[in-house]
Amino acid sequence: MRAKPKNKMRKSTKYIGSFISIVLLLTSLVSLVKNLSNENMKTSTREIYNYKNMFNYDYNVNLIDNRFINQENQNDLIVYVTDLIDTTDLKLNYEYIASKDTNIKYRYSVIGNLQAVYTKDGEEQKIIDEEETIIDEQLEELSGNTVSIIQNISLDLKDKNNLLTEFEQELGMAISAKYNVILKVNIQTSVEDNPINVDYEKTVQFDLAEKTTKITGDNNLEDTEYISAEYSVSGKENIVIIILDVVIIIASIAVLKYLMKTRTTNRIKNEFRQELNRILKLCQDKIVQISTKPNDSLENTVYVKDFGEIFKVSEELFKPILYYFDNEKQEAWFSVMTGNTVYRYILKR
Repeated sequence: MRAKPKNKMRKSTKYIGSFISIVLLLTSLVSLVKNLSNENMKTSTREIYNYKNMFNYDYNVNLIDNRFINQENQNDLIVYVTDLIDTTDLKLNYEYIASKDTNIKYRYSVIGNLQAVYTKDGEEQKIIDEEETIIDEQLEELSGNTVSIIQNISLDLKDKNNLLTEFEQELGMAISAKYNVILKVNIQTSVEDNPINVDYEKTVQFDLAEKTTKITGDNNLEDTEYISAEYSVSGKENIVIIILDVVIIIASIAVLKYLMKTRTTNRIKNEFRQELNRILKLCQDKIVQISTKPNDSLENTVYVKDFGEIFKVSEELFKPILYYFDNEKQEAWFSVMTGNTVYRYILKR
């Protein structure tokens, strides 16, 4: 029984295949060890909660009885005559809307802050900064995703305006004063063992100690916050990578075993064969192949330096080119015979 011949492969191909297989094998081994190791637990981040803060305010200025401005017409005004203002009804609206129901604790209060500054040489110097509680802190608790706070406040700022006017007259100091109504809200909850603490504060501002009063503040506000948490990647989430590493390791080992059993062959560029094939193809109409090696006397044989001379002689004498291949010496003989003279070119390896 004839033995099965071994597969053959070019040496360069075998080396490149071995190198790639070893690299894949080592890379997959390292990846497999890392994915199976507790020290390489990866984390991923995902959103677990989001909430929205919304705030707006509205007000109505109540005037004292006067013969200058009607109460009905003053609602369209942007500024108000300070000496004609009796009270101001201010409505504060705050809403907290979350993406999930949780147990929520929240507290809120409304603070009044009087500030007065004196400008000297272009520099503002604070001379009054007083706070008072308009609404005491309220503490509430609920289960859900919405907190709604609505507070109606009636402000009477006549005494503060009169006090600041007397201050300016008696001390001869021109001051700039503001009264700030500040809503303070704190919300506390927890999502998936992650504590969430929200501090929210908004201000409505009133001019004081001026001929006219303007009420300003950021109104109709809405902002959204997003809460994310990091999670360790579990073994189940890594199973695809682990399976892929195992498959690559097995495939790499199989390829290496196959390459080790394969014999290598060196493919050497044979310039002799290339040149011979070129000549035979180029001059196939003129060449006659013979099976017997010519045995001519050296005296009647003319050896030329290249095949081009043989071709030229063949053209001039209208003679065929006799071709003989010597397998033993690996030589190609090309001859043109005319009378007793032989023109010959030998292509050697």
